[in-house]
Amino acid sequence: MTEGAIPETAPAVDPDMTVDNRGTGCASGIARVQRALEDGEGGAILRIRSTDRRAKREYAQLAAQTDHELLAIETDRSGLFRTEYTTYLEIGGE
Repeated sequence: MTEGAIPETAPAVDPDMTVDNRGTGCASGIARVQRALEDGEGGAILRIRSTDRRAKREYAQLAAQTDHELLAIETDRSGLFRTEYTTYLEIGGE
């Protein structure tokens, strides 16, 4: 999947779980996401909030390499130096 193909608008459903990785390092953040994906039921929507600029690339790769579906990645530039990314994944394995 190319970055241009990633939807940039949140799905019209409420997330079932949220992982807040804003301000955390990559290693601890991905561990939290993996735990949530393992704990969640198939078909559940996981929202991941992040300030890591690699979020768009890494979560798209995660979805491409697993049975989880990338629904959207929103980008919000809420300040001069801060960009937040909100990723929506549908957990696979239903």
